This record gives sequence, C-alpha cells and structure tokens, in this order.
Amino acid sequence: MSGNFTRSVLRLLVRLTLKPVLGPSVPVRMQRRLLKAAGIATRVPREVKVTPRMLGAAPGETLQLEGAAAQGAAILFLHGGGYCVGSLDSHRPLSATLAKASGLTVFALDYRLAPEHPYPAALNDAVAAYRTLLDEGHERIFLAGDSAGGGLALATALSLRDAGLPAPPALLLISPWTDLGCSGATMVSHAAHDPMLSQPGLQRWAAAYVGRVPTDHPLCSPLFADLRGLSPILIQSGSDEVLLDDTLRIEKALQQAKVPVTLQVYPGLWHDFHLQAGVMREADEAIGKLAAFAVEILTAAPAPRRRRAV
Repeated sequence: MSGNFTRSVLRLLVRLTLKPVLGPSVPVRMQRRLLKAAGIATRVPREVKVTPRMLGAAPGETLQLEGAAAQGAAILFLHGGGYCVGSLDSHRPLSATLAKASGLTVFALDYRLAPEHPYPAALNDAVAAYRTLLDEGHERIFLAGDSAGGGLALATALSLRDAGLPAPPALLLISPWTDLGCSGATMVSHAAHDPMLSQPGLQRWAAAYVGRVPTDHPLCSPLFADLRGLSPILIQSGSDEVLLDDTLRIEKALQQAKVPVTLQVYPGLWHDFHLQAGVMREADEAIGKLAAFAVEILTAAPAPRRRRAV
C-alpha cells in the first residue's frame, strides 16, 4: 500500500485507535495488552527469522535475514513506549524490517518497564545486553531505538562512554524522547496535529519512569547530558509530532558537542510512523535509510582487530 490515500487512512486509524489508548486515563497494563495485540496482528517480513533468546538477564530476540552471512556487526534495538509500554511484539515489524533492509542481525531487547521497574532498570538492561553482545564477539554494535527507545539508546551510549566500553559505530534514532520534562514547544503547538501522542500521556509515563530522580537527569533526559564524544547519529522524525522539538533540540545540542548528526524530518507524518512498516511505503523507505546509513558507516570504517588472548 502506498500513496496519499493509504497515508490518510493509516493516520486516521492511528488517531482513532492509538491516541485514546495511549492517553493518561487508560491503565498502563491495559495499554500493554492492547499494544501487544496490535503488534501481533501486523506484518513481519517472511525473509526474517525470529529467534527468542536472553540478552544479559532480560529476554529478547534475534532477527536475521534468511541466508545472511554471519558477521561481527549487529544492531541492538530498543523499543519505544514511554518506558512503560511497548514490547517485542509491538515493535517486531519495525525491527524485522530493519534487519531485512540492512542485512545485519538485529537483537531486540525486552527491557524492564516502569512503573514496576523505574530508572535505572531499563538502562541497566540495555547496557547489560550490549556487554553480552560484546562478549559474544560482536565487534561493532549499532544502537537503535524509537521514541523512548531512542532516548534510551542515547543514555546507553553515554553510559558506555563513561564506562570506557567500546562505542557503537553509530546510533539510529527514530523520534527520540530526549526531554522527560515534556517542555518542548511542539508539545503544545503540535497537540492537534499529532494523531498518536499527547503531553498528558507522556507526562504520566515520565513520572512513572524517573521515580525519585528529576526529569532532567541526564541519563533520563539526554538533552541535558554532556554529549561530547558520541558516535555519529542519524535521527528521523515526523513533522507533525509533539516530540518534534525534542528532535530539533537534541540535534542542536549534538552539533554544539561536535557530534556528527544527520536529521531527516518527514513532512506530514506522525510520531513513530515507522511502526507501519510493511504497510506504508514511507515507513519502509525511512527504515531503508537507517539501514543504508549503518552500511555506509561499516563500509567507511574497517573492523577493529581483535586482541589475541594472552
């Protein structure tokens, strides 16, 4: 499906189904069940094999294109959902399409969710998963994520940097949530345009995740972090989303920190439209650009030499 008609229909469906569900009045556990059911009903590329596995102490899955050659590079994918909802099921079309488009193995992480597990549970799970992949011999591990998963990918990269661990070759971010204080101007100016998210719904999730730490904690809201030394970053966003200002401000902050950053804003599209992968042409094309960016990074930089065991 493609074209303006398909996009209009999908936009309406998102507004009628997701926006009411993701609002502040719906219990988190019900949100999780509804999103899981929606994810199961979506399309996953047949060419991609999905295998459950553990990543550190958290469950996850491996998504690999059938017949793809084994290689040292991989992608660690962190799903969105405001740190409170979302799952492997809800985001499998996105992660599987990324595996198909890039030819790389994608490891999707089912990190712990708030409010049962507030910060730093999700971050600890992400860092542990990255360490596990390093220990398994993956020499170049991209960090990718959408929405809250995009913010978590940034926080993970910061934690890896501060711990002296090997850096990802690049970060692939989709509509990253970078300010849990929800102070961006587009929270208000785009409220009527965004068919998916609302400021009150985001504020409830943020409060559940941060727990006792302030919303501007740099590992909760990377917008306020010292971003120096991070790897190249590709950011994609829709022009109509309330989180657009999070994207624009983090781009400016990265530029000020001398981090190579590329921003792609898609006119007339909404938050995390990539979730419509396999159904909407624009979603597949955007994921294809994320994949091409990763492949270009790998082509430009030779694999690091492994140290011999002493």
